[in-house]
Amino acid sequence: MENNATQRNQFVLTYGAIMGIAQVFLLLVLYLTDNLVGSPFGVFKWVIFFIVLFIGLKSYRDKFGGGFITYGRSLAIGIRMSMLSGIFIGAYYFLMLKIFDPGLAGKIIAETEEAYLTMGLDEGTVEKMSEALQEGVKPWTMFFSNIFDGLLSGLFVSLIVGLFVKRKGNDPFQEAMKHVQ
Repeated sequence: MENNATQRNQFVLTYGAIMGIAQVFLLLVLYLTDNLVGSPFGVFKWVIFFIVLFIGLKSYRDKFGGGFITYGRSLAIGIRMSMLSGIFIGAYYFLMLKIFDPGLAGKIIAETEEAYLTMGLDEGTVEKMSEALQEGVKPWTMFFSNIFDGLLSGLFVSLIVGLFVKRKGNDPFQEAMKHVQ
């Protein structure tokens, strides 16, 4: 039984790592093409989330559940996969901000301020928000906020994907009791 639990955990970790690596690859492409902040290509993060979670949960259902999985179980597994993905993304931002491109924080702040001004906010408000932005783009803050983002994004996407993946089997207790009545 312990071996089966280990296989289940490895399976979840594998799909979480696949999701995280795919999203880090997307972030690298966006970074190298100078589209990291405010890019419409950021929507591909959600595409990756949906595809990997759907394939992962469906495979989990078929491999470990005999073709059946409850909505709650698929939700829990999807959140675990997504949190691991968030760890990968958090590590990416941590390394970028701390080692590879410490100037990235300033660029993120400048582009965000520019976006706020374009939205019509006055300069005083943007300056006040700038202080919070400077705290938000610190390496450790980005690391932990991306783990939390993985949790919330995983919850949101798993709620949707779980509807399509869930499949209930017959309840053995109900099957046995139907002959008693």
